[in-house]
Amino acid sequence: MTVLVFHDPRLPSPGTPPDAAGLACWQADAEPVATARLAERLDALGAGDALVHTHGRHFPLAAQPALLAFLRRGGALVSLGRQPLSQPLHDGAALAPQAALFRDLDIHEMLAVDTAAAVRLTAGDEFPLLAGAEALFEPGAPTDGLVLMPTKHKDQPLDSGSAGPMDARVYPLLLARDATDAPIAAPVVLIERHRGLCAGGRWIFANVDPGPAFWAGGGAQALLEWATFAARGATECWIKPDFACYLPGEVPTLTLQLEAHFPGRREWRIELSIAGPDGARCFATALTLRPGAGVPAQRLTLPFAVLPGQYLIDATLRSDDGETRQLRQGFWGWDDALLTRQSRLRAGRDYFERDGQPVPIVGMTYMASDVHRKFLQLPNVAAWDADLRDLAALGVNYVRTGIWSGWRHAMFVDGHANEAVLRAIDAFILTAARHGLETCFNFFAFTPEAWEGANPYLDPRARAAQKRFIGAVVARHGHSTCVHWDLINEPSLFDPARIFLGPRTLRDPYEVAAFRAWLQAREPDLAIWRNRWDLSPAQLPSWDALLPPQPEDIGFNTTEIAPRQHGIWLDYTLFTQAMHNQWAADLTAHIRALTGDALVTVGQDEALGQQRPAPFFYADVVDYTTVHSWWLNDALAWDTLFNKTAHKPLLIQETGIMHVENPNGRSKRSEAELAALLERKYAYAFAGGGTGAVQWIWNINYHMDNINESHIGAVRADGSRKPEAAVSGDFGAFFAKVAPLMRQRALPPVAVLHPYANDYGNRRSAQEATQRVVRVLHYGLGVPLRAVGEYQLDALRDDPATLLLVPSPQALSTQARRQLRELLATQPVTVLLTGPASLDEYWNATDSLFDDAGVGVGNVMREEVCEIDGQRLRAAFGGDRIARVLKGHVDGAALARVHAQRHGRGTLLWCPLPLELSDSEDTLAALYRHALRQAGLQPPLRCDRANPGVYLEKLPYAAGALWIAVNESALHETISVRDAQRGYRFELPAGRALLFATDADGAVLTSLRDQPVACLS
Repeated sequence: MTVLVFHDPRLPSPGTPPDAAGLACWQADAEPVATARLAERLDALGAGDALVHTHGRHFPLAAQPALLAFLRRGGALVSLGRQPLSQPLHDGAALAPQAALFRDLDIHEMLAVDTAAAVRLTAGDEFPLLAGAEALFEPGAPTDGLVLMPTKHKDQPLDSGSAGPMDARVYPLLLARDATDAPIAAPVVLIERHRGLCAGGRWIFANVDPGPAFWAGGGAQALLEWATFAARGATECWIKPDFACYLPGEVPTLTLQLEAHFPGRREWRIELSIAGPDGARCFATALTLRPGAGVPAQRLTLPFAVLPGQYLIDATLRSDDGETRQLRQGFWGWDDALLTRQSRLRAGRDYFERDGQPVPIVGMTYMASDVHRKFLQLPNVAAWDADLRDLAALGVNYVRTGIWSGWRHAMFVDGHANEAVLRAIDAFILTAARHGLETCFNFFAFTPEAWEGANPYLDPRARAAQKRFIGAVVARHGHSTCVHWDLINEPSLFDPARIFLGPRTLRDPYEVAAFRAWLQAREPDLAIWRNRWDLSPAQLPSWDALLPPQPEDIGFNTTEIAPRQHGIWLDYTLFTQAMHNQWAADLTAHIRALTGDALVTVGQDEALGQQRPAPFFYADVVDYTTVHSWWLNDALAWDTLFNKTAHKPLLIQETGIMHVENPNGRSKRSEAELAALLERKYAYAFAGGGTGAVQWIWNINYHMDNINESHIGAVRADGSRKPEAAVSGDFGAFFAKVAPLMRQRALPPVAVLHPYANDYGNRRSAQEATQRVVRVLHYGLGVPLRAVGEYQLDALRDDPATLLLVPSPQALSTQARRQLRELLATQPVTVLLTGPASLDEYWNATDSLFDDAGVGVGNVMREEVCEIDGQRLRAAFGGDRIARVLKGHVDGAALARVHAQRHGRGTLLWCPLPLELSDSEDTLAALYRHALRQAGLQPPLRCDRANPGVYLEKLPYAAGALWIAVNESALHETISVRDAQRGYRFELPAGRALLFATDADGAVLTSLRDQPVACLS
């Protein structure tokens, strides 16, 4: 073994340079090398040798190919200093920092870590290499987190959610802990390369610039010892129970498995003990393994019958050359009492309830901290137990997990589920229940596995296989009260190869037949459909000629180079909603037959803007609806408000922050910025009666060929917590206090129609219009709102609105027009319609909602004028709006006015200009003020809100209120706000959120992070 120490006194050194004693140590016990001979010496070395790199971020560019080749031969690396290998040196001069050098080592990014709260350092558990060496470093020393991306392949190439080979594992060798003992940084990490180009290598990164104490404390010698450790190469060690859960009375069996990538060098002694459900040791043994060719393994049949409860395994491995390693595992004995010790979670109108008590959700997605999405194939009950214990301590009360890929591994042959996978699911549910956590288990992702079916949703063969698969899992938990079921994550219909894009046909016989039958049930006369879609008998001669449309057949643009179809796209999109509901209702009924009243949901992303299954359509077939607030960071309030249905809770079931890059490919956001954005997302999850949020995800997943997954998560790959983790803790603590208050929420008197006929058609503007409603009405005027779907206006019969906005639908469905007339005739409601009043859902002329013979439709001009309350106000339609936006008019009048017309008990206000699609928000605000006055309404809060980036909302309950304040601006704000009772003053830092609760008298009960909120007289 050769240990090469790269130290060149002519080059920059991180922190304090090594002292004379350190240089002498390297001269005596290693081979020092300077820049001139570095590449030459690396070319001569390989597996079993090590390089100690002492220059941190700086590395000679000329030697980088030799370094990479050395590491790919299995060579070991020890690096000292922050931002390792990030700044190339050319002819001794430093060039600009360059990510490509460390990305060659599968390190995608290095992000600065805030260690200000660190109070002590501890050695890592699995590899206690640095035990006794903690004093070499300072707890609060600046450091960096490494973002790893070693996986470059999918193990299920056709699955969007596929993981990949676990080519590398990272372990903390040193952890910086805060006063609560939470690990907030890992200044020293070990990367073991198990597969791929660098297989067998061990790399240690001490991501700290050394101070004088490092060298004075023997740091130079420590680097050599770490190099010796690394040069031995990676050894994979596993303890694998045959099952993660056994039935009481069964005898458990284990496999101990070691694989040395440089075989034949070492012998390992293993001391293993098992603690039973009562915590007492029930088994201990010692044995010896010598890794050689293949994968040496030792089978153990344990000499006891399993009892109900959790068994935890501890193993200490010691090699004959002094290396020590700790492994932890576990398994369960099925514990029916644990699974049924609480009542089931139930869904109210707005919030979940258990035993009649409100349960606002502070949740977390979790799979595993070691193997992530392979957690059901390689279960580790001990790892789950430790992580879920930490989550429960933070106040998390809901854990989402499940299968995102590889369903054939769970049921390879239709009807024959894998017992080991089923028992791993059982063990997970038991582990969560042990810590009082509700489990939401997800079955499918994006499109359901079809097994041998032609269509994943409609083929009876696929549906039957899906039921057999779901039944195999659910039947075991028919009486479990701590778990419920998510049918599918982020569904798209129908083509598995074209997910997230909107409706995409497979044109298989089942879909074709279902589409024709669905249309015929609505209208059996084909001539009516031809008229709606503007098709001739020659183009559509019979039902047998009708096929679902492909997107390339549709005219989505105002300018096309060839004739396209149009109106059929709306009906095809509505058809996919109906087929999703049919599929979900069928599977839900299957689950109900097995479990009774366990909750069932569908986990959907921001599909409201993507013509995919949306809450207003699927709410009737599930117990609660969901949104995954990922991309629309400029519309987070809209995400919640326009997905909250009238009678079911809405859960932001995934929320997190996608990785975004600067133009040079480096990370755009700091960890502090990520945490602040997550805090805002959590706050918005409760807006408008939302029931809470579930963060994606606890552990970063670096076992995927996906940059996003390598960045997203509350816990870094090295096991230390990002600032995001504290957000869950803050909200968990807050809502544990506030939950009893959250009963009988009073609904806002203002409702807003989401124009689905527009949104699901081929010329969409509904998202732009409704998002502007939120910005102008809620942020600007301080008026809270609730949403109602164009096809779900029946909800207003049960919970009438005082003012209903119909924002720039352009084309409004015949059904909605009829229901709006009924509402106006029977309720004292004011309806404000903007834009054309006389176009149906196919953009064809129809009878006007505003009764006047002179009503017509025209094109907007770049500059329009609208008269409101006697004032002429500008309405600008910039960009491409003069091509795509229409307006209404009366008798061709150029000047738009707001018209009022009585209809029965109600009043219709009509503004012919679609102001929600204009650039003139001040004019839109004036229109809304006019409508509020006509409806006899005033904003419920008074606030001097000069900053339009501040969101304020009061959620009134029977016994108090929840207040939500979010600052989306760059300025720190001092907020003074008053309701009908009293006023409040508080500080709202830039980019942050504040929530507080008040009782029925307006007294402040508590606030997020106990931030001060002053009551004003």
